Amino acid sequence: MEYRWIETFLVAAKYKNFRMASEQLNLSQPSITVHIKQLEDALNTTLFKRENNRVTLTESGKLFLVQAKKMKQQWDESLQTFALQQKGVIEKCQIAITPMMVETILPNILYEFISTHPEYEISITIEESEKMEQLIEAGDIQLAIGLVQPGSKRVRSHLFVESPLQLAYPLDQYDDETGVFIEEHELFQQYPLFTGHDPTNFAYIQKEVARHYPSCKQIQLSHSYAVKKFIRDGLGISFLPKLILRKDMMEGRLNIYDFQSFPLPNVSLYFLYKELRSLEKSLIEVIESRHFA
Repeated sequence: MEYRWIETFLVAAKYKNFRMASEQLNLSQPSITVHIKQLEDALNTTLFKRENNRVTLTESGKLFLVQAKKMKQQWDESLQTFALQQKGVIEKCQIAITPMMVETILPNILYEFISTHPEYEISITIEESEKMEQLIEAGDIQLAIGLVQPGSKRVRSHLFVESPLQLAYPLDQYDDETGVFIEEHELFQQYPLFTGHDPTNFAYIQKEVARHYPSCKQIQLSHSYAVKKFIRDGLGISFLPKLILRKDMMEGRLNIYDFQSFPLPNVSLYFLYKELRSLEKSLIEVIESRHFA
């Protein structure tokens, strides 16, 4: 059985038309027919029913389609592994991080790790925490840093860091020279509160603010970097984890209020994975050695 027969079968099954398959594969239509016939002979079964200009899969064809997709995936992965080895790469890893972590020192740590480990090929994607478990289960990513713990036993996790929430508000409400300071209730009267960027604490914050400051307008904004931009532009206030506010505080781009109306929870971030190879272990060790909280 040749791989090109399987490739032809997959394309023909997708389009249900040998002419379209021939155009997709840049082969003549007779060559498509020959490949399918050779494959059927090798499997000792009929894969397609032919009706006019269209073809449909037989029951045997439907069963083989599942196996053919697996064979193609294994073939592609083998070629990819060989190509990486030719370049001196011994392991590859896809990492997903929550948008919140873009606002921390994590990108710098990842850049340093990639620069000092040419034997590893690492790709990074920014992904919502709620989708990470599914991506790990599907094998699309090998390591994730997110806000939500997995519900499936097939995906493992452990705590990475906890960071307290702080109330951030625009700079123009405090003057270092005059010492004019705005009261807490005035902040919630003057500004809308941005919520929705922290899925784990969203319901609690929304309920408590509504109870203590019922007149405060709440606006959902899904990404913390957008929330900070809006605050810096004087458009609102928000509860954000300390780990993403440190740089803005050092650069004098926003203020932090000593909030006392109700207890503020911590934001917890987790490593998620199916298994830890040497690459993931090394990377986690480097990340955990740096101070985030």
